[in-house]
Amino acid sequence: MQNIPIRTTVVGSYPFPGWLEFGSRHMDQFGAADIEEMIEDAVIAAIHDQVTAGLDVITDGEQTRLDFNLSFYGYINGIRNNETETRKFGPPAHDQRGKHNIVGELVASTTLLANWLLPPVLAR
Repeated sequence: MQNIPIRTTVVGSYPFPGWLEFGSRHMDQFGAADIEEMIEDAVIAAIHDQVTAGLDVITDGEQTRLDFNLSFYGYINGIRNNETETRKFGPPAHDQRGKHNIVGELVASTTLLANWLLPPVLAR
């Protein structure tokens, strides 16, 4: 029987290092250069872990998406954050996050397309 190697990779987001998780909850305490440095260091850590583990295909671990689910809303005009709390108890989950109200025509900026939907090589 011939040994056939199996290519390995990660699927989905790589867990944030603890310091990036902390930082992402206190963004107002950091400058733009601090945030960029935190994100770059998290990418380096994720890549290091994957290379050390011997993965064949590595990723940035989506370390640049500090809040993947809500990060898109900043690029959409016509919505406003609704600060009403939907839940106060229970484990953290998406239904505890704020909701958004439609207040006008929904229009996505071209920056959304460039930053999130195109491969990085095409976006630049």
